[in-house]
Parts: sequence; C-alpha cells; structure tokens
Amino acid sequence: MPGWLNGISTAATSLNSDVAPVYCGIAVVTGLSGAWFFLSRFGLALLIASLLFAVRWRQLGIKTGPEFLQVRFGRGSSIARVYTSVTQVLIGMVPWIGAGLIGIHTVAAPIFGIDSKVTTVAILLPVMVIYIWNSGFAGVVLTDAIQSCVIVLGNLVMVGSVLWAFGGPSGLAEAITASAGAQSETILSIAPVPGNPLTGPLALLAWTLIISIGAGSGVASDGQRLFSCRNNREAAKMGIWGEAILFLMLLMLMLPALGLLARYPELYQAGPAERETAYGRMLSEFLPRGAVGLTVAALLAAVMSTVTTHLNYGSQTLLNDVYRPLFGDPKPGREVWVGRLLMLLIVLLSLIVVFASKSLLGIAITVLGLFGVSASFGWGMWWWWRVNFIGWCVSVLSGPVIYLFSGVLLPLIPWWAEQIALSEAHAQNMQILQALVSLVLNLSIWILVTLCTPPEDMETLKKFYLRARPMGCWGPVRKALVAEGKLPDIPPQPLLLRGLLTAVVGVVMMSSAALLISALYAAQYRQALVPALLLTVSGIGFKICFDRYIARLDDGCRELNSSSGENTES
Repeated sequence: MPGWLNGISTAATSLNSDVAPVYCGIAVVTGLSGAWFFLSRFGLALLIASLLFAVRWRQLGIKTGPEFLQVRFGRGSSIARVYTSVTQVLIGMVPWIGAGLIGIHTVAAPIFGIDSKVTTVAILLPVMVIYIWNSGFAGVVLTDAIQSCVIVLGNLVMVGSVLWAFGGPSGLAEAITASAGAQSETILSIAPVPGNPLTGPLALLAWTLIISIGAGSGVASDGQRLFSCRNNREAAKMGIWGEAILFLMLLMLMLPALGLLARYPELYQAGPAERETAYGRMLSEFLPRGAVGLTVAALLAAVMSTVTTHLNYGSQTLLNDVYRPLFGDPKPGREVWVGRLLMLLIVLLSLIVVFASKSLLGIAITVLGLFGVSASFGWGMWWWWRVNFIGWCVSVLSGPVIYLFSGVLLPLIPWWAEQIALSEAHAQNMQILQALVSLVLNLSIWILVTLCTPPEDMETLKKFYLRARPMGCWGPVRKALVAEGKLPDIPPQPLLLRGLLTAVVGVVMMSSAALLISALYAAQYRQALVPALLLTVSGIGFKICFDRYIARLDDGCRELNSSSGENTES
C-alpha cells in the first residue's frame, strides 16, 4: 500500500462519528481558537510516531503490537503479551466503538426524533456486523478511502452552506460581531484564550504532554497499515498524510460552528452536555433536507471506518496474542470462526459503553487517565537498554492505581477543588491535569524499580538490537555486538534528536496551516499573516529535514543489515 492511501485510512478511522458532536461542541465554546484543541492532542504525537517509530516497527517483522513485548523481554514475557492485547481491546478499542454509536445517536436524535439509544443501535449494529463479518484488512483500507471521500464531501457542503447563509467570510464575521458584542473579539481570535478550560495555555500543555509522551512506542490497528506499506519512506509518510487529512477534516467540522455562534451567541458559555448537541442543531439550522442526508451518510461512513478497523484488528490480536498463547492454535479451518466470535464479544462490550456513558469527551478523558499514565514506559523500552520486564509490570499495575488515588487526593488541595467547582468543563480539564500528575509519579516509580533490578539477559537484548535497530541509550549492547564483530565500530548517528527536531518543524507547519485556514474562513486577514509566513518557512524546512532524516535512517538500516548478515535472519 502507498503511504497516502494508508494515511487516508488512518484519518478516516480516527474520525469516528463521536468526533462530529465533540469537536463541533468544542468549536462553539472556543471560536476560531478551537483548532488548538486538536493541534495540542495530535500534532506532536502523530509526527513522533511517524518519524521515530514507523520504520522501526517495520523492521521487527511482527504482525501485532503485543508481539513486541515478547521480542523485547524474551520468552518469559508471554503474560505481558496477553495483558497488552486484552487492554488494547478493552481500553483502546471498546470505548471508541461505543463512542461511535453514541455519536450517531447524538446526531440522529434531533434530526430523526429518535430518543432511545436502543432504537439507534437496533438499526445500525446489524448492518455493520454483517459488513465486517465478511471483510478483511484490504477491504477496510479501500472502503476507508471511499468513505473519506463521502466524509469530505459532506463536510464541504456544511462549510459552504454556512458561508452562503451569511454572504461569505466577511458577512459571517460581521454577524458574530453584531450578535456576540464584546465576546466577539475572543470568538474571532485564532490565539488560545487564557481562562478557557479547553484552549487555555495550561490545558494545551497538559494535552500535549499526556498524549505525546509514549507516542509511537506501541501499535494497534495502525501497525497493520505500517506493515502493509511498500517501503520505509512510505511508512513514515503515512502518518504525515494521516495527520494532514485528519486536521483538514476536523477543521471542516469545527469552522461551520461559527454560524451557530452568529445566531446563538449564548452557546459560547454552554456546558459539555449542551455543547455536544450543537452539531445536530447546526445540521437542522443550515442544511436543506437533501444535504442533511449527505451529511448523515458521511457520519455513517465515519462510524463504519472506525468500527471496521477496530473490530478487524481487535479480533486479530485477541486470536493471535490471547487465544493462541493460552489455548493453542485452533483446529485448521476454525481460525476465522474463532476470530468472528471474538469480534462479537467486542461488540457486546461496546454496547455497555453505549448505555453507561453520558459525555463523549468524558470517555476520552477516562480512557486516557487509566491507560495513558503508563505510556512513558513505552519510550523506555525502545530508547533505554536498562528497562526490564519487572519495570513493565510495575508500570502497568501502578499507573491505574495512582490515577484513581490521585482522583481522591488532588481535590483535597484548595486550588484544585476551586477549579473543579467552576464548571463541568473545568472539572474535565482537571482530569487531564490529574492524568499528567499521575504520569509523572508513575514515571518516577518505574525508573526507580528499573535501576534497582537487573536488566534483561544480554543475549535477548543483542537479538532485539539487531532486529529493531532502536535509537537512544543502547551503548553497552552495541559495544558487546561490536566486540563480537556483528556491528562495525562506528559511532551511531544522533537520529533520535534529528527525528524530534523534524517532528517539531512538522508541528509548526501543520499548526500554521490550520490557523491560516481558520483565519481566512472568518475574514481575519490580519491574523492570517503570521501563520502564512510560518507555513511558508516551516514547509520548506520540513521538506529538507524530512528528506535528510529518512535518507540517514535508510542508510543506517542498510549498514546494519549488511553487517549483521545471518543474525538478522535469527
């Protein structure tokens, strides 16, 4: 597969139907600065994954992410492989499948008058299960490309309809100024607004750190796409394409929400529950019936893309990394049926999310808190030879415990309690800070445990190094391989720092493009000058940095392959 096609598929998978009500809701309480919400969450994280890890994952020659743990720690870590697979499905996939179904219901309720979640699920789920039952990975990727076209077309109709309703960008800006009064200045600002719980500086920093730390060190469904790319360069480009397309899709969801603020400026102060109904209101307010049908089709395409990807990979990893290690290989001819039954199990668990959750953003925050606080250990496994299996056990077990206990202890701090009491939005923001505090505490614990326990067997580490070519602190392992004549006695290139620098330049480029489009949509031409200049400079810089970085990465791979020879095969 080419990188651009896998990138489109990745973006379509990320654009679940819950994204529309969540991001449109964020847009009505942030205005033009709403782009900072997704820039802080995904900008650096996706580029780190693409530039520092995509090629390394391809070199491992594995089929699922949990297999990495057995390669890194040796035979005794099969329990880690099983645990990681189960948590990937239960925490990393089931909530998003459920969130997709909730998102469809949130949009359908005001359009079709469907009040019951049961009705929505009864209509949608059988169709999706029948489709996924008969599809494979190639079908998922190709239909993602088609569904992306439907999503983009539906969103373009909304973007154009709002501008048409107000007579263009200048008319939209004038309508907001007339209706919102003094608030219009913050609504029409592309800069983050201090004090806003979603795009304030503290919130943006917390999102950036909690999402970016550990990014790329593990793979789930994105691993399928990386392994299917035709070469290393295409694998690295996959994430760049995916981020650019995802950001464009999110902008097309968020910018039309300015039309609602022009007519209902009171939405700028809406709470989480009310703001998540904004997307359905926007469809009814600005689109004729036929265009509403196209937009609903786009949402269904988004749901299908996400659900098919998660169910396809979820059943694969449960079969490969849970069923086989525990029960052995299924009898010949039964593998597909075992996978299908595991898929149905995932569907049933997702229904629990549908009927137990009230806030879509709340799902993301809860999952992030329980699952993300241990993410720093992922970087440790790749970048530090000293990391061991005992440290992994401590990290994954202490992370959720620390997060839950911090949720009890941190509100005892007066300032913390005051922020929670301000509003539901501020309370959700403090949950992100809680996750960040928990991450730092968990990081300190697993580093201490790692230093107090012995490293993995040197033979296991040498085999891993030859197979994965990790960056970072692997001096003792590399020195041992050089002494054995399996590596040339040449200092390794500082690819880790170069990759991080390239990622930062890429973030500036992506952010500048998003802010430029936002400013132009509402005729904020003076504000558009700075992002336009930054986009030009960073775009040229990123092209140069990316080409040089990938060339050195490929050179290093060829050098190690030629020098390790028969060791690569083992």
